[in-house]
Amino acid sequence: MAANNTISKKGTFGTTMGVTSIIAILVVLVLIVFSALSITTAKADLTLSEKTASATSDFYKADSVAEERVAEADAEVQAGAGWQDRLREAGYTVRAGDSGDVIAYEVEINDKKALKVELSVSADGRVDRTLWQVIPTGDWEPDTDIGQLIIE
Repeated sequence: MAANNTISKKGTFGTTMGVTSIIAILVVLVLIVFSALSITTAKADLTLSEKTASATSDFYKADSVAEERVAEADAEVQAGAGWQDRLREAGYTVRAGDSGDVIAYEVEINDKKALKVELSVSADGRVDRTLWQVIPTGDWEPDTDIGQLIIE
């Protein structure tokens, strides 16, 4: 009877050790998968953050140039007679509008976008912004890099 108990204990010990090893291996595999997913997500977040920072920086540079051109146009209008010709020579578009003259120009943001600006000039010489809009300038191309992000 004593021999029988010893065999039973050895068999139980071996089975328990095998189950524990399988569970440990599965836990390690799950941790490896989660770490790989975390690295991939972090890389995608970094790429998106860099693109967002670049786009924001480009927009505000163009916005700053556009504001300087508003001040320049306003100064020319306030200078008096002949302002239309002076602005045309400086690269502005000047045309007649419904309620006065319209000054228009575009400032490039990047190779695919520009900031379109239109200013109205009232009869008393006041310059007001009537349009401040980001417009597409390049041909639209779909982003096909999403598959590459997932694969990498």
